[in-house]
Amino acid sequence: MSKASDSLFIAYFYEYSLFVRLMSVNIYHTENLPVPVKIIVERRSSARVSLGKNAVIVRLPKHISMREKEITVQKFLVWAKQQIREKNYYAFEQNPIEFYHEKEIKIWDTTFKIDIEYFTTGRNKLSFRGSEILKIYLLASLSESEKKMEIQRLLLRFTERYFLKAIQQRTLFWNDQYFKEQIEKIDLKHTISRWGSCSSNRKISFSTKLLLLPESVIDYVIVHELAHLKEMNHSARFWKHVERAMPDYKSHQKWLQQHGNSVDF
Repeated sequence: MSKASDSLFIAYFYEYSLFVRLMSVNIYHTENLPVPVKIIVERRSSARVSLGKNAVIVRLPKHISMREKEITVQKFLVWAKQQIREKNYYAFEQNPIEFYHEKEIKIWDTTFKIDIEYFTTGRNKLSFRGSEILKIYLLASLSESEKKMEIQRLLLRFTERYFLKAIQQRTLFWNDQYFKEQIEKIDLKHTISRWGSCSSNRKISFSTKLLLLPESVIDYVIVHELAHLKEMNHSARFWKHVERAMPDYKSHQKWLQQHGNSVDF
């Protein structure tokens, strides 16, 4: 974000200082970020910033002064812009709608072609009839950003519906081979900050966009989460479990670190 844009944004933020004090959640738009900034003022001990699904989320303590809020927001915006640029976050929001016309997308082991058609009435939907064509119907009256959001929503829902069983079976395969642990649930969720998670109640969740990765990398993430059923940390013992199941895991881990942030629907 340029200094001029930074100043304009902070001035706008300051102008609405009374509003910020009275309201707990405020959303601002800046032309230098591909997504809006969501500022949440709440009872908390420290400030925090994160890259959410559709917004940069800034959480501010209610008790700090307005000047401290300004300085914190400015610092967080600089960090957010750098992260978005370096790690290619929100690529979806930055691509024009034409990018998705006849785009090929590989989900798990199948390559699909997106075919978009516009209509004047009805509801947005994705039609899949067993071929490799994903027909997406969109209302022509939607703005470009709304059309892109609908494309992503429909692709995510399609992936979660048709490929959940595949990821479940693959996870059970690796578990049966190397871990033999009890699993309560395996599901898919749209997340951008992590590829998978394993909770203490033995529920494993994978990011839906995981299915866009090479199969060997998908397997690495599965093995990683299964290892957490034995060690809920990243200790030496945890990595021993990973290595026992997948001796070459470091090459897949490296691929994910180098290319993972460029992968999205």
